[in-house]
Amino acid sequence: MNFKQKTLIILLISIFLLASISAVSAVDYSLSKAKMDVYVQDDGLLSVNEAITYHFDSSANGVYREIPLKSGQTIENLEVYVDGAYGEYVVYNDGNKKVIKVYLYKDSSKKQKISSGTRVKLVLKYDMTNVVKIYNDVGEIQYKVWGDEWEEDLNQLNATVHFPDDTKIQYWWINPYNNNAETSWSGDTLKITSDGVSSGHYIEARAIIPLSEFDSNAPYARHINKNGKDEIIKIQEDDKKSQETLNTITSIFDVIMVLLCAIPGIIYLKFGREPKTDYQAIYEHEPPTDDPPAYVNAMIGTLSKNVGEVNQQGFQATIMDLIDKGKLGVESEQDTEFSKTTFLTVKSTQGLERYERELIQILQRFEINGRINLSYMQDSLKSESSARSFQTAYESWCENFKSEYLPEEKFKQYFDETGSDYMGFFALAAIALAIIAFAISFFFDFGNSGLTMVVAVILGIVGIASLMLPSGIGGKYTYEGKLYEERWKKFKKFLEDYSLIKEHPPESIAIWNRYLVYATALGVADEVYKAMKMDVYNGLSDDDYYYRSNDLFMFYYLGGHHFINDSFSTASSTISAADNSSVGGIGGGSGGGGGGAF
Repeated sequence: MNFKQKTLIILLISIFLLASISAVSAVDYSLSKAKMDVYVQDDGLLSVNEAITYHFDSSANGVYREIPLKSGQTIENLEVYVDGAYGEYVVYNDGNKKVIKVYLYKDSSKKQKISSGTRVKLVLKYDMTNVVKIYNDVGEIQYKVWGDEWEEDLNQLNATVHFPDDTKIQYWWINPYNNNAETSWSGDTLKITSDGVSSGHYIEARAIIPLSEFDSNAPYARHINKNGKDEIIKIQEDDKKSQETLNTITSIFDVIMVLLCAIPGIIYLKFGREPKTDYQAIYEHEPPTDDPPAYVNAMIGTLSKNVGEVNQQGFQATIMDLIDKGKLGVESEQDTEFSKTTFLTVKSTQGLERYERELIQILQRFEINGRINLSYMQDSLKSESSARSFQTAYESWCENFKSEYLPEEKFKQYFDETGSDYMGFFALAAIALAIIAFAISFFFDFGNSGLTMVVAVILGIVGIASLMLPSGIGGKYTYEGKLYEERWKKFKKFLEDYSLIKEHPPESIAIWNRYLVYATALGVADEVYKAMKMDVYNGLSDDDYYYRSNDLFMFYYLGGHHFINDSFSTASSTISAADNSSVGGIGGGSGGGGGGAF
C-alpha cells in the first residue's frame, strides 16, 4: 500500500467518523410535525400545549420528552395524552431536566409494543413557572418552541405564542438570527412556521412585553430588580451584527473554497502539459528498446499507476521474462480429472540481476520438494502472517528495483514530478480545509452553514480526486521521456490489434515470446496470447510438441499468470479482513446511541 493509498484511507475514516458523530437511534422513526401553543398568562404563568407526531418505521417500546429547567423553574399540572396507540407514562427528574417517558402499546392490554408503520401523536399540556421575566420597565418571554436536543430532524413546525393583551408587541425576535422560520401576527398571537428544523438546531421566540399586560404582582413570573429593555435590545442587535459579519466572512470563505477547486486544473496547465515530439509512427512492430519488462512497466504511467512505479504486471512480466530466459522452468501435474497443479522450477540464477534474484527468492517461499507450487502459494496467502510477509517482500522488491534502475537523477531525465508534488500538497490541504469547514458548518449554526457544508464536500471530493490522480496528470514527461512513452504505447497499440499482428507476424517463436513478456508488462497479455495461439500453433503438424517445448506458452496455457494474480488478490483480501477484525481502541466500539425513542 503506497503513501497515497494510506493517506486516503486515513482521510476517509476521518470523514466517516465525522459523519457518524450524530448517534443513530436503535429505533427507526421520524418526527412528522409538531404543533406548539405557548400562552403567556397575565399572572406570569406560562402554559404550554405540545402535539408531536411520530412515524415509526420499526417496532418501538415508546418515546420520551426531556424539558430542561433553569434554577427556580417548575412544571405543574402535567397532562399526557396519546393518539394512535395505547400508552402509560412515568415522570422523573434527571439533573436539571424533567423527563416524561411514555410506553406505547398496540393493544389495550398493553402487552404488545407498537410495530412498524405506526403513527403516534403525543400531546403534553403543562404549566411552567418562573419562565416569564418581569423587570422594572418591561416583561420578557424567551422560550424555545423547539429545542436543539432532539435526535431526529423535524419535518414541520407550527408554533403559536399567545400574549395577555391583543396589542401587537413592538419588540420581538425569532432566534437564532439565521433561522428559516416564517412569522405572522394575528391579534394577540405570534405565529411561527417552519418547513423543517434539523437535529441540533432550535427555534426560539423572544419578546418584550409591556408591564401593563401583567397583574401588578405576577406571582408566577421571575422578578428582576433592574431595567431590562435596553439590554435585551442591545443583545439582539449585537447578535444580528455578529451573525451578519459571520455571514459575510463565510460567504467570502465559500468563494475561496470554490476558487480552490480550480487549482488542479491550473497545476495541470502550468506543469502537466507534456512537450511535443516529432515522432510520427502510427505503430511500432517490434519492441522499441531491449529494456527489462519491469523497467518498461515502471516508465509507462496509467490512470491507476504513477510513472516510475512498478506494479503487479511488472512483477508478473519479470517472472515470464525469467521463464523466457530459461532461468525458471514450468511443470504441471494432473490433480483431478479437470484440474492441474502448475509448478515453477529454478533452473539457474547465474548472470541474473539483483531484482531478478530477489523475485525468485520471494517465489521460493512457496517451494515444496524443490518446486514452487503456485496452488500452495495461493492457499498459503490465506494466512495473515504469510500474506503480510509476502506483501512486505513485494513492496521491498518494487522499491529495490526502482532504486537500482530508476535512481532519482536518471528518473528526472525522463519525468518531471514538480506538478505531481504540487497536486499532492494541494490535495492534503484541500481535504484538511474541507473537513474543518464541514465540521464548523455541522456544529455551528450560521446563515451560510448549509452552503458552506455543500462547498466543503465539493472541495473534499476535488481534494480526494487530486490525491488519487496518477503522477502523469500533474507531472509530465521530459522530451526524452515522452519519446520513450510514445514509442512503447505505439507498440502496445500494435499488440492490441490482432489484425495488425496477423499482417506483421514475428518471424519466430522466440520473438512471439518477447511479445508476450512485454505485453504482460503493458497489461495486454491476453490479446497476444490469443494471437500467439491462433497464428503460431494452429495448423502446425505437431501442436503438442510446440506446446510442451515452450515453457512461456505453457505457463500462460496452464494458468500460471492467473495463479500469480490471484495470489496478490488473496494476500490483499487476507490483510484487509485481518485489519477489520483487529482489537478496537477507545471510542471504536459498536452500538451507543442516545434518546428520543426506545
